[in-house]
Amino acid sequence: MSEITRQGIDGRIDWEEGFRRRARLLAGIRQSDILQLARALRPVPGAIEFVRRLKRAAAKVVLVTGGPREVAESAMALFDADAAFANEFVYEDGVFTGDVVVRVNPPRKGEIARELARKWGARRDEIVAFGDGRMDLPLLTEAGIRLGINSNGQLEGHVHLETSDYREAERWLEANGWLPSAPSGGPSTDGNR
Repeated sequence: MSEITRQGIDGRIDWEEGFRRRARLLAGIRQSDILQLARALRPVPGAIEFVRRLKRAAAKVVLVTGGPREVAESAMALFDADAAFANEFVYEDGVFTGDVVVRVNPPRKGEIARELARKWGARRDEIVAFGDGRMDLPLLTEAGIRLGINSNGQLEGHVHLETSDYREAERWLEANGWLPSAPSGGPSTDGNR
């Protein structure tokens, strides 16, 4: 399953085909088990602190994932995000059928960014987007600042910074004037980003 996931993220197979193949492998799992697993997932070290820093700087945080809604909602609560967009698993009598409703695919990621920018009155240069693979290119093209996190070089030439360290991303945003330097005595604040 992880190899199919990486192939889809890296653009080596059609993303939607890969998502559907992975979903079929999970057919028969109870929704309650999926919810329990989603709540048990933990982000990459440093991610929660990074998002908290963005929120202190008055940034809106949106999760746009090709994964299932259960994972997105769990992450939304964990990160205190402003919105989340994801795909839907189809259940019958509380059991996953293996079928999915695709609401987020690579082109849709870019559309979501444009829609939210219009809704919140954000200019492109105020948008910071993170991606972990080629399926995120439509999202990244809508942002003034594009960062690759754990992309294994797949986003080279498409992002301003590629890293696996959220602290490095935070320092880069500070150095480039997007985040104010964090004062040692308390949380920082900035404009609405």
